[in-house]
Amino acid sequence: SALWVSDPRWPELVHPFASAIDSPLPEAPAHVHMMLGSKANWVPVEAGPGDEHSDDYPPESLEEWHRAHGKLDGGA
Repeated sequence: SALWVSDPRWPELVHPFASAIDSPLPEAPAHVHMMLGSKANWVPVEAGPGDEHSDDYPPESLEEWHRAHGKLDGGA
């Protein structure tokens, strides 16, 4: 399987697939369930209390979410 993806429209970006991460990762501080407005009706949403839900994309970007949760620059 591919280990990364790139696009010539954005040559400065390389996106590793999550399956390529083989080091231990900390537990997520929160969960965001997104694109629920287009999920198949047979897919359950296993949401916990305090989880965020969005029918489309959430209002903040991935970078903004990580920054708000102290997960940039190696934050644990």
